[in-house]
Amino acid sequence: MAIQYINRRDYPELDTILWDIQAEIVTAEFAFQMYERRWCYIEPNLLTDDEKLLIESLIKNIGHGHFLPS
Repeated sequence: MAIQYINRRDYPELDTILWDIQAEIVTAEFAFQMYERRWCYIEPNLLTDDEKLLIESLIKNIGHGHFLPS
């Protein structure tokens, strides 16, 4: 079953790129969109293994295998 909601606090880089969003829980679709739009603010060396797995899952389930960062 695909992830529907994500606690941003569980993923440090996601939490960082959501600097202007107050919600603690976001939808998987929204998280995927923010990863794409704000990828330039991601520090790849700071991605945890769990966050890497999350991104892979989002690419597979939301992006249908495509990830087009801005």
